[in-house]
Amino acid sequence: NYWPVLLGNTLEWYEFAVYGYLETYMERNFFRGSALATWLGFTATFVARPLGGMFLGILSDSFGRKVAVVITVIGMLAATVGQGLLPTPRGWGEETFAGQLGLYMLFILRLVQGLCTGGEIGAVSTYITEVAARRSMGRCVAFISITANLGFMFAREVIWAFQSRIGEEEMLTWGWR
Repeated sequence: NYWPVLLGNTLEWYEFAVYGYLETYMERNFFRGSALATWLGFTATFVARPLGGMFLGILSDSFGRKVAVVITVIGMLAATVGQGLLPTPRGWGEETFAGQLGLYMLFILRLVQGLCTGGEIGAVSTYITEVAARRSMGRCVAFISITANLGFMFAREVIWAFQSRIGEEEMLTWGWR
């Protein structure tokens, strides 16, 4: 049964998309108003992807695709929740230890997300092709892209709902979490 894997794929891309959609809040909370620094933080995930693909590819070959997929989903959840719990330089002070720790931990958690995303792409694709019936192989593989795009869509909708309900100031203070 591959539906739990596809649900995990949706959640993983949801979590990945949230940072991009919350860029303006991340910029003001962590990066002293620098859009360039904010997007460089986003880029960390892309740098880590090939390493995640290699490491989790080896892991999935050794222990099975499902194990690799579960690791990627748990890693993405932990990294995303971790980002929401970080102290921010804006909230704690830019020169304080807590503020600086939050910035460094954000970068590390973004790397974790990149590792997980890189490993998830190959593991999910391979797992689906291994368990799907031959007559529905194309449809099953198409669900990988569909669920990834659903993750992006759900992320946008959830953020829009929060922005509409609590307003700009509350989003900047705590809603981005």
